[in-house]
Amino acid sequence: MLRNATTTSSIRNFSLPLSLLLLSLFLQACVGNPNCYESKEVLVYCGFYSSETGKAGSIEKVSVRGLGSDSLIYNDKTLSKLALPLRSDAQESVFIIEIEQSSIVFRDSLSLSHTNNEWFISMECGCIVLHTLLDARPGGASFIDSVCIVNPEIKNAVTEHVKIYL
Repeated sequence: MLRNATTTSSIRNFSLPLSLLLLSLFLQACVGNPNCYESKEVLVYCGFYSSETGKAGSIEKVSVRGLGSDSLIYNDKTLSKLALPLRSDAQESVFIIEIEQSSIVFRDSLSLSHTNNEWFISMECGCIVLHTLLDARPGGASFIDSVCIVNPEIKNAVTEHVKIYL
């Protein structure tokens, strides 16, 4: 009987360090790769500006959707800038922008020509697609006066790439 008590005691003494080792391995596996972006989506940022004064401004009741996409990116929002996902499977992304004023909907489009460049982050994170803007054009149908590319390199950073003059 004394021998069994000693065996049980040594198992208890061994199980505590083993439990701590397993816990530390589990917690280490939960730590993310610091080189991995939280979001692998790269967005183009467009600001709204007055064509008369050149000053930044905001617009009420803005809705935006990508051409060829069923989902709305923005729906009846007040915005001073847009964050738009570019197509990684095409060289051009077109967005339909609608503004409602006094129950009248004004519709225009924004066409962005771009290159797509895959960038390898790491084995854990995989790749993201970076873009370079080549051209930006308004649809000319309604309220967009002109557009100007201010930063053609689109990476995973919040920086303005296109100015939209209204």
